[in-house]
Amino acid sequence: MNKVVESDNLIPVSGASIKSADDLWGKVLAWMEGPISRTEKTEYSGKVEVGGRAGGEAGIPLVAKGKAEAEGKIGGELKKSTERVFALEALQQVIKDIAGSDYTVFIDDFHYIQPSEQEAIGRQIKEATEAGVRICAASVPHRADDVVRSNPELRGRVVAINTERWTESELEQIGYKGFQAMNMDIAPSVLKKLASEAFGSPQLMQAICLNLCFELHIEETLPAQKRIDPNLFDLQNIFERTSTYSDFSTMVNRLHAGPKLRGAERKEFKFNDDTVGDVYRSVLLAIKTGSPNLTIAYDDMMRRIREVCIDNAPSGSSVSNTLGHMTDIASTVQVAPVIEWEEDTLHIIEPYFLFFLRNSKHLKQLKS
Repeated sequence: MNKVVESDNLIPVSGASIKSADDLWGKVLAWMEGPISRTEKTEYSGKVEVGGRAGGEAGIPLVAKGKAEAEGKIGGELKKSTERVFALEALQQVIKDIAGSDYTVFIDDFHYIQPSEQEAIGRQIKEATEAGVRICAASVPHRADDVVRSNPELRGRVVAINTERWTESELEQIGYKGFQAMNMDIAPSVLKKLASEAFGSPQLMQAICLNLCFELHIEETLPAQKRIDPNLFDLQNIFERTSTYSDFSTMVNRLHAGPKLRGAERKEFKFNDDTVGDVYRSVLLAIKTGSPNLTIAYDDMMRRIREVCIDNAPSGSSVSNTLGHMTDIASTVQVAPVIEWEEDTLHIIEPYFLFFLRNSKHLKQLKS
C-alpha cells in the first residue's frame, strides 16, 4: 500500500479495532489529530449584597466606654459558568477535512468487522466516497467482496484488486534466488515441497528456507556451489523447527477440547494414529493429514475424516456443527480470524495456523 499512496497521506485503520461506524471515523480524526468534540461555555454574573449589624465597646475613637452599633451592606459580583461538550459528527468532519485531498483512508482487514456493523459502515463509506473521500479496504481473498455485500449500491463504484496469495511457482523463486546466493543447489522437487507447505505466504516460505540452512548447519555463503539434497527426515525436522515460529498451541487446545459439555459425553472414535477421540479431534486430524489446502469443501472434509478414522466415522451433520462451533471458539481465542466455516466450506485464513497444526507435535501430544 505504501508503494501506491505516500505514507504521509495514508490513514490506516485496523478492522479489528472497529466496533461501529463511529469508531471508524473517530479513528480517522484521531490520526489527523483533529477535534472529536466541541465545548460551549456559558457564564452567568450577578451582584451579591450582604447586610449585617456590628457592635462593640471601647476601642472606637471618640467614644469612651460607650457602645457603638453600625449597619451596612457589602457588595460584590458573582460569576458562574457551565460547560457543555458535544460530540462532533465524525463522518461529516472527515468529509470536511479531507474530501478531494490526496489522503486515503485504508481499512485493513475489513473482514474483522462484525457483519452486524458492516452494513452501517458500508452506507457511510458510500456517503464519504460520493463526497470525495478516498477509501481503500482490504480483506482476505474469500471475503474480498465484503464491502460491496455490506451495501449493494457500492457496485460499480468499487474497484476490486486481485490480492490472491502467492502461487507455488512464485514461492519457489524465493527459495531458488536465496539458495543460489548461498551457493546452494537445491533440487526443484525439494523447492516444490517447501513451497507447498508455505500455503501462499512469502514470509512463511522465507522462514522455511532459513530453517533449512540452520538444520543443515549452513550459516554463511558456501565457498563453491554445492548440491544440497535434504532427505525426508531432514524436511520433517525443518518443518517442525519452523513451526516454533508460529505457536498456536492455545488455539489447538481450545479447538481440540470443543465447547463445554452439558449432559451426555461425546461419542469417541478410533483413529489411524493409534489415538481415540471425539469429532473435534477427527476434524483436526483431517486438516493435519490431508493435502495442504487453505480451503476445504464439505465433501473433501468428509473424505479426509473417513480416511483418518478406523471403522466408524462422525456423521456429516455432526461434522458441520463441529466446524461451526470451531469457528466460534477460534474467535474467542484471538480477534484475528483463523478459520471460518461458511457455506459448507472451511476457510483457513491464517497460513501459520495450518502450518503449525500440520508440522508441530502439539496435536499428537493431545492424544487420549
